[in-house]
Amino acid sequence: MLKDVKNMSERIACRVVGLSRSAYRRLPQAHTPADPDAALREQLRTYARKHPRHGFRRAWAHLRFDDGI
Repeated sequence: MLKDVKNMSERIACRVVGLSRSAYRRLPQAHTPADPDAALREQLRTYARKHPRHGFRRAWAHLRFDDGI
């Protein structure tokens, strides 16, 4: 829009407003898809709160073998 009104090139117009040219050309998405791993992420966070000294391998093993995920 700025390039049409002020008769500027795309490069200069993007530089003026502080926007990358790739972001200017990017098509808007209708909606962002839901996170398929949201439930798993919440389970890992719950486990990490209960066992703050355990690492990710131990948390993964607990969820995989004890909880049956």
